[in-house]
Amino acid sequence: MGDNQMKSSFNAEDARGNGWFTVLGIVMILTGIGAFAFPMVASLSVELLVGVAFLVGGIATLFQAFQEKEWGGVVWLLAIGIVYVLGGIVFLANPFGGLLALTVFLGMVFVAEGLTRLILGLQMRDQPRWGLLVASGLMSIVLGVLVFSGIANGASLAFIGVLVGINFIFAGSAFVALGSAKTDGTGNQAA
Repeated sequence: MGDNQMKSSFNAEDARGNGWFTVLGIVMILTGIGAFAFPMVASLSVELLVGVAFLVGGIATLFQAFQEKEWGGVVWLLAIGIVYVLGGIVFLANPFGGLLALTVFLGMVFVAEGLTRLILGLQMRDQPRWGLLVASGLMSIVLGVLVFSGIANGASLAFIGVLVGINFIFAGSAFVALGSAKTDGTGNQAA
């Protein structure tokens, strides 16, 4: 089978699957809208997922530590497993506490990332458009400060849900665009 035959049969399969891209995109957009409508529910869902991931990862790490009894780092592996398991239990037992911890961590990441970009931008003053890096660093710092300032009244706790909503809407839009793209049978977009 020549390369052209392989390409055209593969592209024909792609063209048949475009409808599923559209369906996936619509579902993701609706999920994103739902996350916007109920940001606290979306935030808590993310928090619970993190809790389950910590718990499962911790159990797997502990299991591995008991399999590697002769290895010199087994004590550290046990310690890591215990920390993961305890973290998972805390996140699952107290979802709002876990959400608060994730929100504080997100604020710290925004501030640290912003400071790093700000310093990098100032060090690159001899480069064209270095100010954009400084501006993006300042924006990240402002976002971090907004996250921290909204923790007291609970507004920041829903911020993770809003980010999830934005992510789903953008991803869904991309899949709808892929699904609605017409191909001419060779994989090229038709006009």
